Amino acid sequence: MTAGAGGAAGTYLRIGGDVFPVYGDELRGWSPRADDFRGVTACSPYVYGSLDELFFALVNLCAGPTGAA
Repeated sequence: MTAGAGGAAGTYLRIGGDVFPVYGDELRGWSPRADDFRGVTACSPYVYGSLDELFFALVNLCAGPTGAA
């Protein structure tokens, strides 16, 4: 995993056999969706305060039954 503001340098999380691109930084938070950071004041439920929180959310998403997310 490499850190980069807005995902420009390529930040990825590997969970099992899947690799997820993540966007953001320490200041704005982290999200699996690049469009969560278009507006300065935009507040999205998909922005997490740390990479650990985002990792936990993605692990839970991947561990659930298919179609249950």
